[in-house]
Amino acid sequence: MAPAVVCRAAQRPPNIIVILADDLGCGDISLYHGWVKTPRIDRMAQEGMTFTDFHSNSSVCSPTRAAFLTGRYQQRVGIVDVIVGKNEPDTGIPPATQTIARVFQKNGYATALFGKWHCGYENKFNPVHLGFNEFVGFLHGGADYHLHGTWRNGLETQDVKGYSTDVITEKSVDFIKRHKDKPFFLYVAHQAIHNPYQTRDDTPENREPGWNQNAVNDVNRPRYQRILEDLDQSVGKVLDTVSQLGLAQDTLVFFWSDNGDVRMSPAERPYRGGKFSHYEGGHRVPAVAWWPGKIGAGTKSDALLAGFDLLPTLTEIAGISKDNPTHLDGISAKEHFLHGKPMAARDLFFGYEPKLGTAMRHGDWKMILKGDDLQLYNLKDDLKETTNVATANPEITALMRQAIERFKQTVTPGS
Repeated sequence: MAPAVVCRAAQRPPNIIVILADDLGCGDISLYHGWVKTPRIDRMAQEGMTFTDFHSNSSVCSPTRAAFLTGRYQQRVGIVDVIVGKNEPDTGIPPATQTIARVFQKNGYATALFGKWHCGYENKFNPVHLGFNEFVGFLHGGADYHLHGTWRNGLETQDVKGYSTDVITEKSVDFIKRHKDKPFFLYVAHQAIHNPYQTRDDTPENREPGWNQNAVNDVNRPRYQRILEDLDQSVGKVLDTVSQLGLAQDTLVFFWSDNGDVRMSPAERPYRGGKFSHYEGGHRVPAVAWWPGKIGAGTKSDALLAGFDLLPTLTEIAGISKDNPTHLDGISAKEHFLHGKPMAARDLFFGYEPKLGTAMRHGDWKMILKGDDLQLYNLKDDLKETTNVATANPEITALMRQAIERFKQTVTPGS
């Protein structure tokens, strides 16, 4: 009996779970010495790989999600800023776009997304049109944690009862249980810890008149902490479900955030800037990979990686990369995840035109360019980006400025 079990497990394609937090910065969680204790994420890291130089492709929601889903720079699908609901009815990932979900779906995986979409407000951009068999959640960006009158179950509007974090967790756990005997791709897109800062206790009838639910202040800081603690417990429930079903050695779980923090921390933060910023605090985010028996326990990675690398990485790990979209911008980190092999050097760009300009990483060098405002930092010596060294380094400044200009010309909608 034992050899048959080993044989079955060896032949089974791995399940893939991607858990995406919203507005979670490195300085918020205890894994990166932050101010909120997150024991389940800590434990996930103890059993897996922690990334110290992992980035969202943007410092705001929609572009990061578009890059992750397509494996390409978000500019190529025309999503460079937050999609503001009904004000932008024609902005979203075009339904014909090849996505990570489509690749898994084509290869017999059950696919699902529970939670926040934010890649198109209208139903024509609904996740079920882009490779997801199941979708329960909301299409827009910010939402009430208790009132879900505009949520969708597939294409149907449905008022899903419950607290957002709990609903997303319960749907995810149920999906895992229902598909324990076949490979699945699950995207757990949490609302937490995005504003409004509503805890389970902040039901509509309990909200004080005049309370600013979106403010970053001392009133909302304890709420923010509780929302983050709930998110941490949700991560634990997903991992526990996988383990209890005997799927741990068949399942890779990746946890990360769509951008940096909103500066809620009462303590000193590790990086300059935050959400809506091209400084490291805007896009260097928490990230952990967990796959017992495949990814080394307690390992750490300082490789320069970003959200759009997940598509080629996860599909190659699953053995289905032959069906990947052509001309990906992301690169596979399979050998790095599984065997710790170094990643090849490459330049990485963070475009947020026209509001913030464009940022670029070239090794330890970081440039931020907006019009005539040019900043250059050496992150090896100056991780907090305090000293602009452009004048002292004219050759690297010229090289990186030219690279940014080429990037802006070539990475355009439809390219």
